[in-house]
Amino acid sequence: MLFALSTGLSRGQSLWQGQYHAKRLLLEKTQNQNAKDSFFLSSPEYYYNRLPLQRNYLSDSLILKNEEFNLVLKLKPQLDSTFTLVFANYEGEHPIQFDQVNALQPHSYPQHPKGTLPYTSTELVFSGKKTGIDYGGTLVIPNDHKHYPLAILLNGTGRQDRNYTYSGHQFFTVLADALARNGIASFRMDDRGTGSTTGNFDNAGISDFTADAREALEYLKAREHIDSRFIGLIGHSEGGVVASRLTAQDPDVKFMVSLSGVGVSGLQILDLQNTAILKASKMPDSLVNLQMEVYRELFKTVYNNQETDSLKTELEDRLGKWMKGKSLKTLEALQLADDRDKTLIYRFYNSAKSKLYKEMILYNPKQYLPDIEVPVLVLNGDADIFVPASENVASFKENLINAPVVTTKIYPGLNHMYQHCKTCTSQEISMLDEVFAPEVLEDITQWIWEIYRDDNK
Repeated sequence: MLFALSTGLSRGQSLWQGQYHAKRLLLEKTQNQNAKDSFFLSSPEYYYNRLPLQRNYLSDSLILKNEEFNLVLKLKPQLDSTFTLVFANYEGEHPIQFDQVNALQPHSYPQHPKGTLPYTSTELVFSGKKTGIDYGGTLVIPNDHKHYPLAILLNGTGRQDRNYTYSGHQFFTVLADALARNGIASFRMDDRGTGSTTGNFDNAGISDFTADAREALEYLKAREHIDSRFIGLIGHSEGGVVASRLTAQDPDVKFMVSLSGVGVSGLQILDLQNTAILKASKMPDSLVNLQMEVYRELFKTVYNNQETDSLKTELEDRLGKWMKGKSLKTLEALQLADDRDKTLIYRFYNSAKSKLYKEMILYNPKQYLPDIEVPVLVLNGDADIFVPASENVASFKENLINAPVVTTKIYPGLNHMYQHCKTCTSQEISMLDEVFAPEVLEDITQWIWEIYRDDNK
């Protein structure tokens, strides 16, 4: 959208960038041959592309407006390299700092590492010996170049880059920074088909992501400055499932940290997750119960039928039988009337037919957790609606019967991405400026060092 702006400034053009939560704003001033100023506003997140702004100079301020989009910017007439303006739109009025730039810049949050850093980040590309895939990632080593314990960071659900970026928040960049400042090396990697990693993400499942993590483990064991005797895994959400599988299978994994990892069965997490999401949306309990009846019919159908060719027909039949005898009022409340049930099946089937969905719904932690024989740290936020804390943490405790150390903690007021939240809905995640709660970062680094010291006694 903003390619023209990314090539640099033209004559008579000036750019300033501000940010409101996860939404970047780019203010452009151009000067024509008659020395008249024109102003434009762009934003990839708001989908603004050089919106023209009408200007009105007052005695002490400059007012810039776009009536079509109901935008108003109020600022001082003199535009310095840095200034604060009041940005008003349908979301309200917000004071935002703008800084002069040459082109649109990446998102910036207070926790993103800046300036001179006490560690070295090296971009790596290596080939998997068994998968045949090329992997791209970032290895972070503290600056004094000794031999360090290493944590391999495993992304959560969806096609993710190595920094585990969501709404501009670089979750793993902040985690890697905290680890390095405390003497722990880390490696974070692009998912298949993303960044510098080849392969096909759409055809991959949990088993493939586990193979990818194993390739990284094998490669990193021989890297300089890594203590190959103490390499572990930190997995978030779906990455926690990958961590559980690989830790159970590979004796070279010496510790595991589960960040909102799934500790219950795949079928149960779908039930817990969807129930929590519906309740967080303030849906009445009676309607939540009915909606979950529908979902459970669909989940069980996928669980019992792994044949893609017949799955869609069976889903349609199962939902049709459930709808029989239901009142029109009930179907309308569930958005299943007027053939909208077909839309539900279409969307659900497109997700459920994937290898990832099928492997995840069949996941059974009892096949892996009892085989883990290294220290494990299990963390969750009590406001997590994607991996509800109490049930998942309890299952880890129950099934990690052979792990010498099992440390668990549930943090009050933290969501799935370890942000202090208010509404704690999925929509709020991108609106929060916090990337990663500091107390969780501290607990992770302290726990790894304690385990490392005990291992070296």
